[in-house]
Amino acid sequence: MNVEKILAGLPSKTPAERRAIVDNAERWLRTGTTEQRKSASAVVSALEGIEKQEAETLAQHVAGLPKATRVAEAFNDPPMTETERAVVQALLDHPHSTSTALTEALGWRGQAWHLHFGTMCFNRRARLWPAPPSEARDADFYSGILADFEGDTSSFTINPEAAAGFAAIGIKAAKVD
Repeated sequence: MNVEKILAGLPSKTPAERRAIVDNAERWLRTGTTEQRKSASAVVSALEGIEKQEAETLAQHVAGLPKATRVAEAFNDPPMTETERAVVQALLDHPHSTSTALTEALGWRGQAWHLHFGTMCFNRRARLWPAPPSEARDADFYSGILADFEGDTSSFTINPEAAAGFAAIGIKAAKVD
């Protein structure tokens, strides 16, 4: 392993490439020679430092941005998946709907909308803002980053900042004639 070359290239690696590098390093940490373990440890440590610095830089960047801008940036980098676009569109098109109704609007079953929406918010939380605490359990309520939840009716509506951010990247509620 040419550790210097790997270390120099780490900042430009994609998340998938970084994961592969870490997987290889972890394998060497378990089964490698003394020199391989030393190199692998250096790679893992360097990548942790790079990712910590990147997270701090991102946090500083988004801290001064309006929430709508954060939403637009969060869903441009990386681009939205088709599933993410669908769950957002369902919420925009069906405000004040339950998770079950939003799931049905997508042609899915159960409360799949809520699972996908919450996961989407969790995955993009670094560019957004902290999730509110859940009222139902001891955890964060990730869907609550972008959606307002009405407990009395168990319904969701996109919050205004999120709606503005999605509109900025061309995602709006379908027009009703």
